[in-house]
Amino acid sequence: MNENDQELSHLIKLKFGTRQPGPSQIQIDAIKADIRKLISSGRTPTFEDLSRIVHIHCPDAGTCGYYGEDNTDLNTLLLLILKK
Repeated sequence: MNENDQELSHLIKLKFGTRQPGPSQIQIDAIKADIRKLISSGRTPTFEDLSRIVHIHCPDAGTCGYYGEDNTDLNTLLLLILKK
């Protein structure tokens, strides 16, 4: 997993409560592909879109809670998803 995907996996783990160590490379690739499809259809992804997509590809989302300050926002996640 490259550095960007590692960071994305970590942020998804924190934001959506997936189990350790976070989404796998296969899950990250699927999430990125679905977001890119959404963008190519002319839609701007919302947090709800990202949440739905993460829950599709990470069935364990919401099972863990990571407490502390959460500065992860939609723009940060989308930048990492779209970064090559």
